[in-house]
Amino acid sequence: MEVHHHPEVEKKGFKEYILEGLMIFLAVTMGFFAETIRENISENGKAKELAKSLYQEIYKDSIAMHDKLVLREQKDEQMLYFMRYLKDSSLTHISDQFYPSFTWTYIITAGVIFDPNDGVLNQLRNSGTLRYFKRIELQNAISNINTAIFKVRDRNVHEYTFNEQYLRPFMLKYFDFSWYDAYTQSGKLSILVAIKQTHFHPAVPPEIRNLADLKRKDAIALAAYYMLLIRSTKQNTYPEYVAANHKLLQELRKEYNMNNE
Repeated sequence: MEVHHHPEVEKKGFKEYILEGLMIFLAVTMGFFAETIRENISENGKAKELAKSLYQEIYKDSIAMHDKLVLREQKDEQMLYFMRYLKDSSLTHISDQFYPSFTWTYIITAGVIFDPNDGVLNQLRNSGTLRYFKRIELQNAISNINTAIFKVRDRNVHEYTFNEQYLRPFMLKYFDFSWYDAYTQSGKLSILVAIKQTHFHPAVPPEIRNLADLKRKDAIALAAYYMLLIRSTKQNTYPEYVAANHKLLQELRKEYNMNNE
């Protein structure tokens, strides 16, 4: 009979088991920390890219808002002239300034409305990448501008609705579009370019269409209410957006060393 000899298994001591366990624990822990560091580096890189895109979007809107506020100041002045003229001036022998002011009041409406962009903000919300921005001040700034954008758009709806329901019917009844065609060179000039003309004299003097139906006090009241509406937007809604925009730009510059390039 053959005799099989089994190799003797070396028995480990308790300390060796502890050492092996400790080494395995350290290896797993180091791997976890390495993965965490890698994820943090990746997230920080993505956060900076998103922050740059957000900064550019918000900065462009800050410029757009400034331009709209300037236009609203000009519109305000022209509407005042329009209402003063309607009060007691001749409506058959119209001054050269009357129709430009008429245009500012009833034609240039959507052109003075600020429509904020929020493409990057939507991307941050929908993709869950808002979590990359960890500082509470930055999170609050993003939340505040989202609220301000909602209020601006809600206010815009009020202005658009008023324009369609009241201004457009008035304009269609009384406005001389032949003058407008000459003023914009048959559409070659946008109205915001044409309105900068200071010495425009049409070949055919403009008139107020359906003049017999025009009631001065009603026309003045319509323009006056519209002025209250757009002034309220300018004095209440827009400043809240401006403040939120400024704060977000400030926080992005602080966190990511952004600039206006």
